[in-house]
Amino acid sequence: MEELLASQPQKLSTLHRGQEVEGEIVSISDKEIVLDLGTKSEGAIATREIPQPVLKDLKVGDKLKAFVSMQENEHGQVVLSFDRQSIAMRDMRSSGRGGFRGGKSFRGRRPMDWSKFVSARNQKSKLQGKVIEVNKGGLIVEAAGTRGFLPNSQVGFELLSKSGEGMENLIGQDLTITVIEVDQNNNKLIFSQRGQVSDEVKKKLSEFKKDQKMTGKIVAVLPFGLVVDVSGAEGLVFISDVSWDKVDDLSLDYARGDSVEVLILGLDEELGRLNLSIKQLKEDPFTKAAKSYTPDDVIKGEVLSVSEQGVTLRLADEVEGFLPAAKMNPDANYEVGKTVTLLVDSIDTIRRRVILAPFVTSTAGLIYK
Repeated sequence: MEELLASQPQKLSTLHRGQEVEGEIVSISDKEIVLDLGTKSEGAIATREIPQPVLKDLKVGDKLKAFVSMQENEHGQVVLSFDRQSIAMRDMRSSGRGGFRGGKSFRGRRPMDWSKFVSARNQKSKLQGKVIEVNKGGLIVEAAGTRGFLPNSQVGFELLSKSGEGMENLIGQDLTITVIEVDQNNNKLIFSQRGQVSDEVKKKLSEFKKDQKMTGKIVAVLPFGLVVDVSGAEGLVFISDVSWDKVDDLSLDYARGDSVEVLILGLDEELGRLNLSIKQLKEDPFTKAAKSYTPDDVIKGEVLSVSEQGVTLRLADEVEGFLPAAKMNPDANYEVGKTVTLLVDSIDTIRRRVILAPFVTSTAGLIYK
């Protein structure tokens, strides 16, 4: 979840199911391809859905068109399909018209009744549930005897404000939910608490404006963000909006009762909260640091990790460098912890990193990319 910046000007509007989108490929693995859609979240499409003749020619940086299958999964990604027919077939299987692949009996249990959740989704009706587990991505909720997933981004503030010392405090809480996704084949059921905000809360939210600078008080420190009381209204600072640097554990720097300066990114009337940021009050240090890098500069970097997508390196001033797999020198040894010499190819201001190319010197003394 890199977090929730839907209100920023450069972001596109909310995507809807079946919508055709185009994005730039940022990573390719055996299981999925991840696209930068220019929205608040990246998109993910299973490689098995892409025809082999198309798949074999795809590489990082290419543009790819797809269709929105699900607005958000438990990882905060937009789930994509290669064609609309795949979405239609998935709906048919979920509603029972196309036959069931899942729903089998395990250890004497009766098959899961998917139809009631398909009906609840289609009619946008409300269900009663209970929180039975918590994890980093959200809550496991049981409704009508069946377990489903409620992502953190879909949790309403009436419930979230009860988190107190931690998300574990929400176990056992009763809540009202709606169904936003039913995927029988993958045994997946996704819930939401959107659209359950009282007029009183909406009125309170209307007192605030986007881009306001406010002082708030932290009421809960959670694995994925800070719950902040701002003049009687509650807001959320996702962990990705706390600092320009990567933060792994918010509890090391923040505690309940701390005062914090925040910027209002937007008002979420569907969930009854203010979307807040702390880092947006400060200048992005990458912007200044990136000015010292020019294409074809020869630089050194320490290898941090090597993956199918490429090599991630630490450059001067803690700037992140990235050498795409397609540009890797097959004769070079990219070992973690090793310092290597590379060329600056370009500056990726969106992902806040310097794109690199190999530095190769031929026997004739020529340098090329």
